[in-house]
Amino acid sequence: MESLKKNIQSVLSEKQLHPIMNNTKWKELQSAVINTLPFPPPYQVKYVLEETPEPISFDNDVWYFGDWNEGLSLFYSVEWIRVRPRYLKHRGVLIDDELIDITVEFLRVLHHLNIPYIEESNSYYIFGYTSNTDKLFSKK
Repeated sequence: MESLKKNIQSVLSEKQLHPIMNNTKWKELQSAVINTLPFPPPYQVKYVLEETPEPISFDNDVWYFGDWNEGLSLFYSVEWIRVRPRYLKHRGVLIDDELIDITVEFLRVLHHLNIPYIEESNSYYIFGYTSNTDKLFSKK
């Protein structure tokens, strides 16, 4: 574990990334998402030591939920997450999927916890680390 933390610190220094979130803030967000939202929104995560995010493609609405219980367990290794607070609910073969959107509720959580984010294409980026804080905001 210490070796992993040292590797992360080395990459953060090399990329000149500064912390935005800490474990307490990540846990507060995780708890609020699990306990107050109608469903855990899907997300894409980029880890400091990885070159590409998981899942690689996340430009369209998806049919699955995000794993907010165990999927973000090593908070100190998260460079950013991209949350899409909506999903496609399957309704049948002959009927189009229904878009279930909890953007208002999700933003309420971010604002209540004072978590900075960037909005882009129906997604919300929450940074664990970044080199540029100019575009981050958290509106009340």
